[in-house]
Amino acid sequence: MSSAADPPLPPSQPLPSPPRTVLPGHIAVIVDGNRRWARRHHTHPAAAYRRGGERVHELLTWCQVAGIRAVTLWPLSADNLRRDPDDVRALAQVITEVVCELADAGCWRLHLFGNPALLGDDARRRVCGAVRRSGRVSGMAVNIAVAYDGREDITAAVRSLLAEHAGRGTAVADIVDGLTSDQIARHLALTGQPPVDLIIRTSGEQRLSGFLPWQSAYSEFYFCDVNWPDFSRADFDAALLSYSRRSRRYGQ
Repeated sequence: MSSAADPPLPPSQPLPSPPRTVLPGHIAVIVDGNRRWARRHHTHPAAAYRRGGERVHELLTWCQVAGIRAVTLWPLSADNLRRDPDDVRALAQVITEVVCELADAGCWRLHLFGNPALLGDDARRRVCGAVRRSGRVSGMAVNIAVAYDGREDITAAVRSLLAEHAGRGTAVADIVDGLTSDQIARHLALTGQPPVDLIIRTSGEQRLSGFLPWQSAYSEFYFCDVNWPDFSRADFDAALLSYSRRSRRYGQ
């Protein structure tokens, strides 16, 4: 029953819509904490990597349903290659299997960056073949950083830019005078992708560890205490809610 102080809306007037949640267009995730999960559960890291691989499928489904345009995952850094060789082989195997499974799902357009060759020849062939198969898919872009080092990403971009100018015969002085940040950005790993709006890191660590140092200049960060194999839909929703409550000023 309505009161005189609060009359009902006229029939011709539509009901107000609830406010829309502000969503990131591009989410990047540092999938950290697999080995900690393994120690806590007294199991081999390979079991944690496999469980973490299952979480990747779930995460991408959540992102697709939410309307996210691009997702970038970092399962293996260049520094990780200095770990126990058995651990590295187990993780490389899971990465290879997950990339192939994602391609077979036919839902996402895959892109690998970093140095996938360090996975080994057979793994490199398989993941590169999976990426090619996904190239016909028009769905959400999924970028996977393998043996990635952010400093090397910038170094390689500058090297590529200089090689491009050298091929044109541009004088060094002219390169220096005309060099801009936009020129370098066009040679980075994620060129052509939407800006990285939100970076999520699991495991409780609160640092980027060299992940996307250039591309994250204006990203929002969300650090989650949960280890990656236990990352849930509730954790994902909490990250999106935190992002929606922030006021992005882009350095202004």
